[in-house]
Amino acid sequence: MKKVNNDFLKEEYTESLNISNIDNELYDKYNVKKGLRNANGTGVLVLLTKISDVYGYKMEDGKKIDDEGHLYYRGYDIYDLAKLNEIEYGFERVCFLILFSRLPNDDEIKEFHKLLSNEYNLPKGFSEDVIFKNSSSSIMNQIQRSILSLYSYDKSPDDTDPYETLIKGIKIIAKLPSIISYCYRAKKHYVDGLSLHIREPKKEYSLAQNLLYMSRRNGEFTKLEAETLDLALILHADHGGANNSTFANVVVSSTQTDIYSSMVASLGSLKGPRHGGANRAVKDMMDAVIKEIGLDANENKIREIVKRILNKDFYDKSGLIYGIGHAVYTMSDPREVLLKKKCHELATMNKDTKKFDFYDKFERIALEELKALKGPSFNICTNLDFYSGLTYEILKINEDLYTPLFACGRTVGWLAHNIENKLYCDKIIRPAGMYIGSIKKSLEE
Repeated sequence: MKKVNNDFLKEEYTESLNISNIDNELYDKYNVKKGLRNANGTGVLVLLTKISDVYGYKMEDGKKIDDEGHLYYRGYDIYDLAKLNEIEYGFERVCFLILFSRLPNDDEIKEFHKLLSNEYNLPKGFSEDVIFKNSSSSIMNQIQRSILSLYSYDKSPDDTDPYETLIKGIKIIAKLPSIISYCYRAKKHYVDGLSLHIREPKKEYSLAQNLLYMSRRNGEFTKLEAETLDLALILHADHGGANNSTFANVVVSSTQTDIYSSMVASLGSLKGPRHGGANRAVKDMMDAVIKEIGLDANENKIREIVKRILNKDFYDKSGLIYGIGHAVYTMSDPREVLLKKKCHELATMNKDTKKFDFYDKFERIALEELKALKGPSFNICTNLDFYSGLTYEILKINEDLYTPLFACGRTVGWLAHNIENKLYCDKIIRPAGMYIGSIKKSLEE
């Protein structure tokens, strides 16, 4: 392959930026909703759904009123559904609810788990031919490749009938713990140089239990550890039909393409640090903070470094505090409230709450400084990502797995919205864009 003339490309690219610049003012002039957002920060309505609802504010006389956050799956509040993690197959019960609009009874959840467990194992030769022969430094990219490769093992991969899509989607959900664990092990061996060891999933285990069993070297875990990961999967299961990765799935599937392509589109979306990759961004930021001032830092030192972050004088100099703020939630993110409580319980069980206490102080001070910066009427809350990375760290889960675990939980939401859109929307999703460039009268211009 010939070497690309980078000087030429750089020059042409720089020149094109001068020609193609689109000023922010033009979005207002032509009433174009940048990022599909209204001027008041609310999202532009693009679909209808009965699967889940994200509530973070109310509208009164056209004015946005901040409120405590709530998340509903099929009408059930996440605060109630979170209790399911303390009984057998909690996440699987939530999957059943999201897919079939009701909670299963004991016989039904056993049958549903049996259905899933029969699909735990990957096809013969799949791990050797697809995963281990093509390891990657990015586990998310490796998972995408693996999901897309399942297309070749399907006798009717292009059948997009809603019921057929359900069957295919359930098989993907069942196989994800194995795919995630094997992609992780391949990366650790072929990229990081560690020894390679893998385990077959256990049929009697839940999805959360198998994730712990297959990703850990000793395969051991406590009841509380399994409950904690099960809760994390429940909290990640869905978040409305218009979150970026779910909307990507619906947009792609509206072309009537196969479910594997739609799932890969969602995974590509989720990987980004503005979406599912945010939990990794929080971890990296907090590691940098702790390295700079130490876990024993007093409140003055924490406040000082928070101000430095906001003033673009520390970490990535973006001025952003990752894990703080959300597009919908204003006063609280219920997922963060629930996971923070479980994270503290886990840290207490391990008899080491020092890092949790540091996160707790940092969170409080960051919220205070943001409010001081924006004004007393400004409400902002910590989101799920702030404590998810710390929770996984206490679970001794490698940071390479943080975003894949998000994907494992969210796949059921992607599937449910994919099917709902197939059933009730007969249009390809194609919003309009406005051309504001010049029209050339001849080739000489």
